[in-house]
Amino acid sequence: MKILLLGSKEYPFGSSYKYDKKAGGGIEVHVEKLSKYLAREGHEVFIITRKFPGQKKQETKKTGKSKIHVYRTKFMYNKFLRTFTFNALSSKEANRIIKENKIDIIHCHGPVAGFFGSRLSKKTKIPMVFTTHGPGKIIGWNIVIRKILERFVNTSYKSAKKIIFISKPAYDSDIKRNKELKSKSALLTNAIDPDDFKIKTKRNWKEIRFLFLGRLEEIKGIKYLLQAFKKISDNVKDTKLYVAGEGSLKKYILDFIKKNDLKKRIKFLGWIEDTAKILSETDVFVLPSWEKGQPIALLEAMASGKIIITSLNYIEDGKTGIRIKPKNTQDLYEKMMQVCNDLKKHNNLGKNAKMEIKEKMSWDTVIKKYIREYNSVIQS
Repeated sequence: MKILLLGSKEYPFGSSYKYDKKAGGGIEVHVEKLSKYLAREGHEVFIITRKFPGQKKQETKKTGKSKIHVYRTKFMYNKFLRTFTFNALSSKEANRIIKENKIDIIHCHGPVAGFFGSRLSKKTKIPMVFTTHGPGKIIGWNIVIRKILERFVNTSYKSAKKIIFISKPAYDSDIKRNKELKSKSALLTNAIDPDDFKIKTKRNWKEIRFLFLGRLEEIKGIKYLLQAFKKISDNVKDTKLYVAGEGSLKKYILDFIKKNDLKKRIKFLGWIEDTAKILSETDVFVLPSWEKGQPIALLEAMASGKIIITSLNYIEDGKTGIRIKPKNTQDLYEKMMQVCNDLKKHNNLGKNAKMEIKEKMSWDTVIKKYIREYNSVIQS
């Protein structure tokens, strides 16, 4: 098959962090790994993404049995227009690629890509697959943008021959609101590339190290973690919190550290490329998020065998991690204290999480499901 992937804002992952305050996230990691494993299986992949300084406008790389073709477009550096302008220009480039290559499927990632992909699919008669990477009911943004994005999602749902959900909460909520979607929807898990998590670091530090890894946005719950850790630091001497990521709350975090004199206890790392390394050098991954998507960072922590504390239901409480109440500083503090009081007791949680990833969420396994869904679209 020849598959055109739309919606990823950077390739490779990490290209944007020096130039864009809101660097790439889960969609970008997902698309990069999806393309890698599709090519390994012999399928030819075409990706349209944003162009940053020093990058080629077009390049082709051989991967496995096939090739990945990357095309990069301009866009407006603007909080509200960057995604829209990128996808609008991507649509124009996509039309050219479709004319020059016998594309079998257009796979759109995210609401804006889905909207433009819907128009492209209708014009070219190429079937569209859509992954929203979250629920159709958008969280965050102001009400005007939220309504526009929700309209984009609905347009994409109507146009798509197949809708792929990578989050069960998103799948459940959207099917409940629109039962007609069920007949053309598939629930596939996000996945992890085992090649990325072969680092083994000997634990030679005394303190208990907590880690937040992800976008620095309200929905990730970082403010609650900072408050909980402040209480931890008042009661437990040998603890540290590492914060890795970029986003709109960066200044808030740095101000919090300074105001509360926590420079020695909270280490702000900013955006980091080697997530496997920082995971190998910490003990506990904390994600007090209330999003409905499936965060890549959470899967990375599971693959690394970390003790996980999260409000998301992708871990089983007491078996593969520790569940907390969302938006609840006290509950988070208490669960973090439990780990502080007996780190060794909780190590089995990390081992169980790592085994679950290996058995159910490896790209080697999941890619076969994507290919099956693509084939069902072509054959319908």
